[in-house]
Amino acid sequence: MNLTWLGTAGFIVKSPEGEIAFDPFLSRGRGAQSPFTPQSFQNTRALFVGHGHFDHTFDVPDIVKASELTVFAPGLTGQVLKLRGVPGSRLLRASNDEILFRPYKLRAFHSSHSRFDIPLVLSTMKRCGIKGCLEACHLGLAYPKGLVQTYFFELKGKKVLFISSAGCTDQELETYRKLEVDYLLAPLQGHTSIQQIAARMTAIINPKVVIPHHHDDFFPPLSQSISVEGYKEQLSIRGFQGKVVEIPLFKDAQI
Repeated sequence: MNLTWLGTAGFIVKSPEGEIAFDPFLSRGRGAQSPFTPQSFQNTRALFVGHGHFDHTFDVPDIVKASELTVFAPGLTGQVLKLRGVPGSRLLRASNDEILFRPYKLRAFHSSHSRFDIPLVLSTMKRCGIKGCLEACHLGLAYPKGLVQTYFFELKGKKVLFISSAGCTDQELETYRKLEVDYLLAPLQGHTSIQQIAARMTAIINPKVVIPHHHDDFFPPLSQSISVEGYKEQLSIRGFQGKVVEIPLFKDAQI
């Protein structure tokens, strides 16, 4: 199985059973320019959306136009994507009650978004200035969060859990722990204490391997880089015995 990090929370998963993708964000504003385009998904069979924020959905309509894939999205996010040009025939609700993509035994779980804390909001406002804050408000209104989904799949005996935002409840985390996850794709964005939050989340799920994502400066000045080393330190404090694998921006890894 080959895993490509597209930046932000985006991934492409390739295997003989078919190619799928999660939350591709290619536009990136003034961030490091992506080598990927909507045409990069011509072999992708299914695209799974974690939630509706712009950095998870902005490029989905163009990707759909350039491919034959099917989009799975939760509730409101699916309706917004439809308004933005994704044909209803190519859009399915990411149900929590059934297998969504059988070759991967892929299913969804209701999840939650990380809560933006006041220090994060204030530091972001300072970086963005008035113009940037107005742009951020526009993006927030145009791309509502909606329901948040976590996705779990199993391929050739390897169990992978993709989390799009680090707001999981304790009940959720215990559910994921029982799945005996091999690879956790853990987001590092959305709170000034995100390394501690993500480390606690990881320690409870207790995967064999954790792959951090969403820690890049994907849309400056609204975004900022998050230290993976700080996350590793917090994992060590919590006695995490698993392995941390960092996939370089826009690169891939065999898992």
